Amino acid sequence: MSTTTTPLTALVFGASGITGHAILKTLLTYPTPSTFARIIGLTNRPLTTADSHLKADQRVELYSGIDLLDREKSLLQLQHVPGIQQVTHAYYASYAGHGQDFEELKRVNSELLTNAIGGVEICCPDLRFVTLNTGGKAYGIEFHTSVPFNPPLREDHPRIPEPYASNIFYYAQHDILMRASAGKPWSFCEIRPDVIVGFVPRGNFMNMAQGLAIYFSLYREAEGEGAEVRFPYGEEAWTALHTDSSADILGRFHVYASLAEPVENIVGRAFNVVDGPAFAWRDLWPRLAAYFGLVGTGPSTGIGGQVGVQDWVHAKKDVWEKLETKSGLKAGVLKETGFDFVDAVMRIPVRRDFDSSARKSIGFTEERDPVEGYVLAFEEMRKTRIIP
Repeated sequence: MSTTTTPLTALVFGASGITGHAILKTLLTYPTPSTFARIIGLTNRPLTTADSHLKADQRVELYSGIDLLDREKSLLQLQHVPGIQQVTHAYYASYAGHGQDFEELKRVNSELLTNAIGGVEICCPDLRFVTLNTGGKAYGIEFHTSVPFNPPLREDHPRIPEPYASNIFYYAQHDILMRASAGKPWSFCEIRPDVIVGFVPRGNFMNMAQGLAIYFSLYREAEGEGAEVRFPYGEEAWTALHTDSSADILGRFHVYASLAEPVENIVGRAFNVVDGPAFAWRDLWPRLAAYFGLVGTGPSTGIGGQVGVQDWVHAKKDVWEKLETKSGLKAGVLKETGFDFVDAVMRIPVRRDFDSSARKSIGFTEERDPVEGYVLAFEEMRKTRIIP
């Protein structure tokens, strides 16, 4: 990893999201507190420095209202960022279209990246490296009943076959960067987290930690401390191996990869970034429940199944609203939390763990117990009054 003393300037796309926020926070101190002279965060949704809950630092500049789907407007906005020409490293963590169909997801997210990179190439003549944040979609997890699926999932696995491959917008994004960077002085790599566990100050529909934090907090309020909370999905999901990605580790790897030397070991490659060895919900659920003063047990074997997280939370909406008032919590959190995402991920009945060999091969060996990532996120949520 480079330890250059030359001041660098970072540009983070999607700075209000769970990955972008983690990258912003990382850039303040990693690999040293002085590596980056300026840290520029771009968001579409409004985000002030105070709302970001970042450590006060004059190097951080946030610019909101950047709509990357409007090519001309976003380019003009980028050109008006003071000193934009100083940017050396860009981190792309934007994502749009939660809940849309595959074709629309591909169209929108391809356009977002195309406009972002096009703007950076015009405005940032000293650009050296770009990181692209993708994820498990690259392995076809959504189509696990129809495509070859052979975990642990490695970056050198071939792309899934058609017609399913056309539904993976991460493939299109990778190809966009391959074409754009060809023959240029800048290069890129793709970074693949599994489910991201972390804290984000604004609502995020793909934040597993926030969904579970609210669920457990509400369960304790409704059923009482010490209550038994069963895993609300099937036995196969209970025992299927998987991996998680702590947001802070993910943020550090984005920066690590962007500065790694020799760059030939990084260019155009994909890297899985997960906390460590595979585990199952049967290992994690009881420990997460215990943090909230509950007893986590396995799925029910009774007739009729169990109620998923989304339906259970919505049925207890009135209880949460009273808890908000009683505990002085941030208002509107339920609407900003993707409980359908929690349901979709937790009920996956097959093994889908990621292999970590590639990132370790370039010297990034950081690992942790998966519960630690959740606890760090839960503590941040308590500080910011998202949960009691």
